[in-house]
Amino acid sequence: MDKKTFGIILFVGVFLVVGGATVLAFGNFNSGSDPVSAYKASVAASDKEVEKHAQGVAAPNFTLPLLGGGTVSMADFRGKKPVVLAFWASWCPNCRRDMPKMNAYYEKYKDKVAVVTINMQEDVKTVADFMAAGNLTLPVALDAGSAAQTYGVQYTNTHILIDKEGQIINTVVGDIKEEDFQLLVNL
Repeated sequence: MDKKTFGIILFVGVFLVVGGATVLAFGNFNSGSDPVSAYKASVAASDKEVEKHAQGVAAPNFTLPLLGGGTVSMADFRGKKPVVLAFWASWCPNCRRDMPKMNAYYEKYKDKVAVVTINMQEDVKTVADFMAAGNLTLPVALDAGSAAQTYGVQYTNTHILIDKEGQIINTVVGDIKEEDFQLLVNL
């Protein structure tokens, strides 16, 4: 076999391997979806699964340590008042934007709605520094992962709305709104 033929065969072989690997990695180009769209679709499907799984189900109990001492448990609120569980982390840009609003809603509705922010796997100093820097007064539970796993929470800035009887009524993935608190108050 001469060098020219060998070069052509080598080129075609490399082209087929690279092309095949690209199709495997990014899916079928004829499907009309690109990798970013596919990722967004998978996130949306996962969010829908969390919402579908959660609504109408009794809120699972947990007991977590609180920043500053003590513990908090879902059982503390059953039959007393509705609850907002807010899963967050200080490194999350959406949480950084949402926490001051959440704090304002907490101050406004704390006599009618219990709010428990659940920090996802950060150390005490990081959480305390974040709360102090933002002058935030919300109660913070420290979760090593068990509560997030129990509630099927995969992303920070996820809120679980629970009625007075302890039933999950909604999951808000993303920023919470005052209307969410009003919904709980009006149940």
